[in-house]
Amino acid sequence: MSRQEFLQRLRAALTGEISSSVIEENIRYYDEYISTEVRMGSGEEEVIGSIGDPRLIAKTIIEAGGNTGSNGEKEFYYDSYSGQSKNVYEEQDSSRNRGVHYINLNKWYWKLLGVAAFILFFFLVASIVTGIFSILMPLMGPLLLVLLIFWFIRGMRR
Repeated sequence: MSRQEFLQRLRAALTGEISSSVIEENIRYYDEYISTEVRMGSGEEEVIGSIGDPRLIAKTIIEAGGNTGSNGEKEFYYDSYSGQSKNVYEEQDSSRNRGVHYINLNKWYWKLLGVAAFILFFFLVASIVTGIFSILMPLMGPLLLVLLIFWFIRGMRR
């Protein structure tokens, strides 16, 4: 796989999952990393092979996207020992976040689920209200008749 193919696949895997500035930052990083390794004498195919599959790298970047830097953007680095992209603050946060799992609700299917839940809630409320009215409607005729008689009798006493 060539450098351009690798970068295109990485960009495609990240698009829609994280912000465009983070995508560009990671694309720039991997482009510079490959260039540096090629200048040091390694072959482009060999460097890309050692980095790994761009989809797995994208998955790692997306999963690590829960932590942000001081400017609010996600910050990542390439760990040359493991061959994976990692969050800058991963070491600092690992002890604090044990047992805590964050769910990213920005995906289209979570938004669709939210809309479906809202519509279901609306129909539930509408069903309850119409059920109450259907119970009260048979009582409304006699109740109105009693109130009309009461009003008429009260009006005659004055």
